[in-house]
Order: sequence, then structure tokens, then C-alpha cells
Amino acid sequence: MFLNEGLPRMFADDTNISFQSNNFDDLERVMNTELEKNKKWLNVNKLSLNIAKTEFMVIGSRQRLSTFDDHDINVIVDKKQIEKVESTKSLGLSIDENLTWKKHIDDISKKVSSGISALKRIRSFVNQDTAVRVYQGLIEPYFSYCAPVWDGIGSKLSDKLQKLQNRAARVITCSPYDASSSSVLEKLGWNNLHVNRKMQKAILMYKVRNNLTPMYLQDLFVTRVNHYSLRNTNGKLFVPKPKTDYLKRSFSFSGASIWNSLPEPLRLSESLSSFKRSLRINCNSI
Repeated sequence: MFLNEGLPRMFADDTNISFQSNNFDDLERVMNTELEKNKKWLNVNKLSLNIAKTEFMVIGSRQRLSTFDDHDINVIVDKKQIEKVESTKSLGLSIDENLTWKKHIDDISKKVSSGISALKRIRSFVNQDTAVRVYQGLIEPYFSYCAPVWDGIGSKLSDKLQKLQNRAARVITCSPYDASSSSVLEKLGWNNLHVNRKMQKAILMYKVRNNLTPMYLQDLFVTRVNHYSLRNTNGKLFVPKPKTDYLKRSFSFSGASIWNSLPEPLRLSESLSSFKRSLRINCNSI
């Protein structure tokens, strides 16, 4: 590969390159050097870099980034300045510089609110089963798309999404605004969004543990070594001790925590389909 210091992630004609450094001067040097290598590789292969669509973002905690407020990073290709952004979109996910997922949740909320408005306009003309199908096709995908990636959102953002699901449920069941959200969801046989996201992550973890995912996901986890025969320890994972909020929100921490919380018979399911069936029954265990 033509990159020496950057980690490339490619999908179709889009390429993301990430660099890691604690020093802004080193970061600036590496970014300019590697982008120049990219441009040369593209030219040799009769391709071109669309500089107008090229942008960069510096990711870190608010406290960390605030210490570099007076330090401008200049990234230049073909004598043209590359734009620095605070958020960007990748494969439908809005990623912000602090990894809070606020921009992504705001985007979801706007699309879901629009879908609920459409559902409300047609509700009087369709029965409940049809309304549920409309919800499943028009609204639910926004709640579930790549949820294991952004599941580490805080309670404020989580509540914002939950209120939207509650509103959709009230429209579908023709319930009044002050109807209990839990009773409306129960009437439809729905889990709340928090449980749904945990179930999605548990399913992904089953795939990770059974070699059904790429190696870069499997390499995030280490099986716990048990020196004693203890109950319910078979197949559990080592959980890293979180020293920062970033680690608490990471997939390596939350994924291992969810996996370990599952009952042993569930973790040892013989197939993905049987795991999903048992998970639906044991969804309250995660």
C-alpha cells in the first residue's frame, strides 16, 4: 500500500485516512506528507484527488483540543488549503471532533420527526398493522442503522431519541399525549431503543466471538483466563478498566461488558439464529 504512516479506510471511491499523534507539529507534517504521496499514487494510476471534497478533522476531548486553540494546522495539496471541519459524514454517520455523536443524533431526530409527521397524516386512513409497517420502513431504520457504533451516547441524547419512539408509538396506537410511554410500547410489543441497541451490540458480539466478523473487530477482545472452575465464566472476556469517558463509550469496553452479562447458555448458543431467538427471550439480561 502507498501509505506508510496513515491508516486508510476505503469504501468505493471514498477514502478516509487516520493519523495519531500527541504533537500538532508532527500531525501536520505527517498529514501533508501522506496526502502528497496519495496524490502522486493517484496521478500514476490515472486518477485524481478531488481537493474540493477533501477535508480534515482533528479528534480529541474538548479539554485536549482546547489546549491547541491557538495552533492552526495547515494542510496543503497542490498549493490549495484543505478545509478543517468540526464534523464530517462517513457512510451515513455524522462524526464530530469530540466523538459525542450529537450531530448524528440531531440528524436522526430531524429525519425521524419528518417520518412521524407523515405517519400522523396517514394514520386515520390505515389500520394499526399498516401503521406499524410504515414505521418499520420509514422511521425504525434511522434508530437502528450502525447503532453499535454510536451506542455510547449520553443519557441526554438517548432520551431525545426515546421521546421520538414514544411519540411514534402514540401515533400508531392513537393514544393521547399523556399516555404512559411504557404502556404504549408494551401494547405494541416493542422494546425501548436502549434495549434494542444493546441487543444489536450483543448480536455483533456473538459474531465477533464466532469468527463471523473481520479480524480487526475480533482483535479488540481477549478471552478471560480462568484459573478456577467458577460458575458462568465460560467464554467471558477481559474487560479493560476505563480511565476515561472515551474508553467507557468504546466498543471494546461496552462490547465485552454486554457479552459478559449474558447467561452462559446464551453465550454458548450453537448458531446465530438460535442466539437471536434466545436473546429476544433474555433481552432484560443485558
